[in-house]
Amino acid sequence: MHGLVPAPRGILPILLGIVACVACLSGPRSWAASADEPVVATAPAATVEPIPAADITARADADEQRIQLAVQRARQDEELQRVDASLARHSASIGQLAQQSADRKLAELPVRRLESLHRHWQLYTREIADLRTRAARVARELSEDAADLARMRLEWRATASEAQSAAPALRERIDELIEKVEAAEKIVADPLAKALHQGRMAGELARQVREEEATVLALIDEKDRRLLAMDSLPLWQAAGSARIELEPFRIGLRQSLAIESALARDHDAANVNLLRVLVAAAVALLPLLLWLRGRANRLVAEGLVSPESVQPLGRPWAAWLVLIALFAVLFDFKGPAVRQQMFMLLAWPPMLRLLPSRLLDAVGPWAYLGAGFYLLNMLASLPVSNEFLYRSFVLLLDLAMLATVVMLFVRARRNVPIGTPAHRQPVMVLLLGAAAAALGLAAVSNLLGNVSLATTLASAVLDSSYLGLVMYAAVTIVVALAQVLFVRHDASQAAHGGRSWSQTGAQLGRALMALAFVVILLQSFRIYRPLSDMLSRALNHVFTLGTISLSLGNIVAFVGAVFVAFWVARVIRLVLQKDVLPSMSLPRGVGNSISSLTYYFVVTFGLLMALGVLGFPIGQLAIVFGALGVGIGFGLQDVVKNFVAGLILMFERPIRPGDVVDIAGLLGTVSHIGIRATIVTTFEGADVVIPNGVLLADKLVNWTLSGTRRRFELEVNTRPEVPAERTMALLEGVARELDGVSVSPAPEAILMGLNGGLLQISLRAWTVEGANWLVVRSNLAKAIRTALTDAGIDLPRPQSEVHLGGAELRSTRPEPPREDAARQPAVDAPASATGTRGMRMPQ
Repeated sequence: MHGLVPAPRGILPILLGIVACVACLSGPRSWAASADEPVVATAPAATVEPIPAADITARADADEQRIQLAVQRARQDEELQRVDASLARHSASIGQLAQQSADRKLAELPVRRLESLHRHWQLYTREIADLRTRAARVARELSEDAADLARMRLEWRATASEAQSAAPALRERIDELIEKVEAAEKIVADPLAKALHQGRMAGELARQVREEEATVLALIDEKDRRLLAMDSLPLWQAAGSARIELEPFRIGLRQSLAIESALARDHDAANVNLLRVLVAAAVALLPLLLWLRGRANRLVAEGLVSPESVQPLGRPWAAWLVLIALFAVLFDFKGPAVRQQMFMLLAWPPMLRLLPSRLLDAVGPWAYLGAGFYLLNMLASLPVSNEFLYRSFVLLLDLAMLATVVMLFVRARRNVPIGTPAHRQPVMVLLLGAAAAALGLAAVSNLLGNVSLATTLASAVLDSSYLGLVMYAAVTIVVALAQVLFVRHDASQAAHGGRSWSQTGAQLGRALMALAFVVILLQSFRIYRPLSDMLSRALNHVFTLGTISLSLGNIVAFVGAVFVAFWVARVIRLVLQKDVLPSMSLPRGVGNSISSLTYYFVVTFGLLMALGVLGFPIGQLAIVFGALGVGIGFGLQDVVKNFVAGLILMFERPIRPGDVVDIAGLLGTVSHIGIRATIVTTFEGADVVIPNGVLLADKLVNWTLSGTRRRFELEVNTRPEVPAERTMALLEGVARELDGVSVSPAPEAILMGLNGGLLQISLRAWTVEGANWLVVRSNLAKAIRTALTDAGIDLPRPQSEVHLGGAELRSTRPEPPREDAARQPAVDAPASATGTRGMRMPQ
């Protein structure tokens, strides 16, 4: 067996744990199993065992309580009544809409009306699916109660057959339970039948809605296919009749308004909670913008922001109306298109007040003619009674827009140097060129007879340009909000090299606006629906690996949820560390624990949600953790130990960020406490990563756990002729008057002893909180030296001893003091280094 390589230590248990996890997940239900699949009640067994005589009394009491609960649930039919009312209301609405669709000539409706009709049927599809889910849930609960009652009835009947010779009271109790079970079964049967009937009704409505939706969708697809085909005669051949018939126009207008109003009514009713939230947000947004205007004015006065960057906040009413219009457009994304257009028209005047002057100069007359073009295009989308007049009107509108765009394109090209490559042209020039090409193609298509393509291109160019200007105004508002809200934080972050939150907020706002603009642009060019259908089919494609089924959409959603979880957790931790917690009066170190634990909590919650999106059964996590327990216990002992130690450090807080610690001879400052390891920065500038388990296992010296006050000593030697009391009083007075020395406890001078005839005095003092004890000790030494000199107290010079040939010679007469002896510094030197210097040589 020499060819076998032994497995590394700790790998085998982990592999066993993973195999156990796979075995757990490979059970009867795969990852892709739906949470809404019906639960079939288990039928009672054919042979039922009678209840033992000793257990009849206790079992009777327990079953009686279960019977009462089943009866109580059956009689509480509020959910059934609500579902029944919703079914009746939706049945009437669906029937009315289906009848109206049958009476209309749907093929003659404009594509915008057909899309509104398709959205209406999609709305009914979602609501009927919700009703089916609610009815199925009630039916499942009632069927479980019915199956439980049927099982109890069989058990008690079997018990009654076996208890013929039992006591009369016991037989009476058995008969009583049988009667109660049968009565409860009758009570449960009525609501169960009603719930099943509701499920059948909802299924029938769902079938009808699917058929109507498929009909409208087929018409839309047909119109999309006709975009590249001639659907009418050339314009010069359609001029046979210019007579206007008002009655067809009125009928078509009435039908269009009925479609839009019905969709608006049902859309608002289905999203009433979201509508209330948006209304409340709109009401609260105005005073907020008024307050931000005052804040922006103060910041401009302080010179923290430029007036141009916060210009939109100087016009809060205009900013409010633009944001309200965008809220309405987003709310009606699946709602009526006419209401979206009306809100966009209302946003045009305030939008012009918010656009920068350079952009207004760039778009020129389009900024003022755009609203008129938009209104005329809305009127062109209404039903017409004469095709020639309709196409002529659309052609004139296209030519007017084309002339305006060409004029802007020529003026913009004049500012571009000659010979500039196409990929280096300004964005405005490229956009104007594309718009001119689309409008020219629309005019030509109208002349040749492709009316569908002509109206689609013109509407798309107008909608995208109009919406682009409104969203640009919204972006300026977002940038101004970010500047005003985060300017002080950015100033403090810039001093420490941190990231600007205003730039991050502005980038996020631009990204969201760009994404919304792209979606609406695709919708305007009639690309969004087929593209979304294709993506939906691709994302819903299921991959099967053994017993595990995964879809591409679940995988993409899982990756996105994980990314969002980490990003949100990081942002929340930064907000807590930099803004929220420093403004609160918390003990030192508590803020770090709160921010770190919040980060890991959000990450854990986000990962669980991501697993739920992936289709992973969250309820089986306990089984998975149990299966992995073996591998973790043997192979990841150190990781688990450090993790638990990190939790202990965060809750117990024996060390905190900023503490000066000594760990096995390593002296430094704690810079970060993580869930696995702690980073200590030494005074030489090195960052040392120490596992948390080491901090709890070894002896740890924390110099700043209870405070930053330090005690230090200074030793001073004086001659015996100077009174000790005088020197001690002088030292204590100098210490009390020095900044950084604590007055409580007060400095204290102690006579330590005599050494070679010198007085050894030790001065002990404490620093105040937050003072650097090394600097305070140095300043005190200098102040003591100056005070001793001023008081005329001489410090003895050091003595030295010389050993020659085993004979010790030392001076017997002290050397007179020199003139510079008074200028020798008072140092904290050991006693062996003090004395007089000099010797006498033998004669």
